[in-house]
Amino acid sequence: MPRKPREKSRFGIYHVILRGVNKQIIFEENEDYLQFIRILKKYKEVCEFKLYAYCLMDNHVHLLMEQTTTDLGTIMKRIEVKFVKWYNRKYKRIGYLFQDRYKSEPINDEGYFRTVFRYIHQNPLHAGLETAVGTYRWSSYYDYAISQSSFVDIDKAINLFQSNEKCIEYLQYISDEKCMEYNSLSRLSDTEALKIIHKKTSCESASDFQHLDRTLRNQYLQKLHYSGISIRQLSRLTGISRTAINNAIRERTI
Repeated sequence: MPRKPREKSRFGIYHVILRGVNKQIIFEENEDYLQFIRILKKYKEVCEFKLYAYCLMDNHVHLLMEQTTTDLGTIMKRIEVKFVKWYNRKYKRIGYLFQDRYKSEPINDEGYFRTVFRYIHQNPLHAGLETAVGTYRWSSYYDYAISQSSFVDIDKAINLFQSNEKCIEYLQYISDEKCMEYNSLSRLSDTEALKIIHKKTSCESASDFQHLDRTLRNQYLQKLHYSGISIRQLSRLTGISRTAINNAIRERTI
């Protein structure tokens, strides 16, 4: 079956996601994150694209970018090939690292630009990797916080909010808006979900979950839900009621 053509942005602006094949970890060490950023910087100069936001998670990457002289497909191919060659050499492996093609969605208005901009910067919060927006190291938040970019094009977003202070205020307001990544997640099997539960929590069974104190339990539930486990599946595998899980997730978005 032929691939569906990518939807084009009227302004050349896209939200792009690169995901590890089979959801595998693609950043094992700090050096891996730094190398990806070096490659991103290099091809930003070579391909002359604009970068408005980025976030490097352990098994996927978010980019908010605008193509100018080079089309998006060429840009992403160069970035992927360069990083995979480096990664395979470092870890003495062969084969694919990224899952299928990169995913992209067009940004066609300022409202959705704002939504994606915040979604990318709050990804670590919703994944349980930080407890306050902006404390996660591997994103472009710091460029906006100090209003000085090393290579991120911060002016467009700041101008949208009229000042850097209002831009940061917007990023700090916790939102549960969902973008492409969330909508495109496939349903996990119970086996896959259990592997995630065992990896991200100290629990080996539903009984372990039910003996946790409420604060830690809710932190785990938030983290697991944003890892792609549905509320219904979480309830079934942990023994926690759907109402309690819903309440735990809402705590993060208030």
